[in-house]
Amino acid sequence: MLSTLLVILANQPVSTATEFAELLDIDGDGIICPMEAADAIHMIVSESDQHGLSIDNIEHAIKSHRRYLEEDAEEMISDFDINGDNKLQIKELPDELAALAKYCDVNGDGSITVDELIQIRPDSDEVFAKLEVDEIFADLDENRDGLIAVEDLVDDDDEFGELVKPFDVNKDGQMSRGELIAGFAILDAPASFDVEDSIALMNGTIGASTPFRVMELVFYHPEVETIVMVNVPGSLDDDSSLRASQMVRAHKLNTHLRSDGEVASGGTDFFQAGVNRTCERGAKFGIHSWSEFGAEGSDYPRDSEEHQMYLDYCDEMGIPQSFYWYTLEVATADEIYWMTEEELREYNMITSPIIK
Repeated sequence: MLSTLLVILANQPVSTATEFAELLDIDGDGIICPMEAADAIHMIVSESDQHGLSIDNIEHAIKSHRRYLEEDAEEMISDFDINGDNKLQIKELPDELAALAKYCDVNGDGSITVDELIQIRPDSDEVFAKLEVDEIFADLDENRDGLIAVEDLVDDDDEFGELVKPFDVNKDGQMSRGELIAGFAILDAPASFDVEDSIALMNGTIGASTPFRVMELVFYHPEVETIVMVNVPGSLDDDSSLRASQMVRAHKLNTHLRSDGEVASGGTDFFQAGVNRTCERGAKFGIHSWSEFGAEGSDYPRDSEEHQMYLDYCDEMGIPQSFYWYTLEVATADEIYWMTEEELREYNMITSPIIK
């Protein structure tokens, strides 16, 4: 696979080769893995009637991808563009998105363009972590010196404070922005699989790399029958989460949560992909509404097309559509509701009785 790609890239103009390489590097880490490239090409050809990617069509694929990014950015701008100038003036943004402006307004001119949105990717985990850290410092950094005493974090929220204590890498009792952002990056590490005989232990956050990690799992470890989800707190990208889940179902894998296992949000959706879905007593399943740029799922009418992807997924996995509507009602995007054992059975979350 990689040798073929190298030949293809070598025969392209430098600018085209670079853009094509970036297109194949789904997780943006500067390394193209074989399954990563396969997944990228699969996404490209799935939008056409072709069974593969013609070398002659590479430039067209790049332009199509670029246009996709532009349309995504244009859609966000159109949601808030009051004066119709095809830019987001900072003053046009609702209060809950104002904090995002300083990261997206790259040139500091008071407005946000399509190119700036593509460059920054405001829905990325990096930007999300920075916004979360900003909120923490706004609340607790009273003298605005860029440091928060670790004990102040513990006093404010004992559970959270204990969680972030190890982020104080220089052990000075003070938490800097950099330390907190680096620590969140560890907490939000991409989902990974550790194989033990016929099971694969899954940990981490579902994101752009998860579909090709699932492809690696089924290709390199055909002996795996069950994914044991240890701690999967959610997903950064609903599209990637749904694609990864569809791969799990297509390859007839099972999912399981042990008594100390925990999934939430996109992690709960991923669990539904198992053909056989089992759990032990004490396992935790968290649900809440999805959100995007200031709007939550419950803000859209029930006949809105924004719901269709999730409803189709429920149908595909044999989950009643009532479960989806329940997730929108039971908790906002900033909250988590932990399902009861009765609800696990009611919404067909598990296919066998809970293991005691």
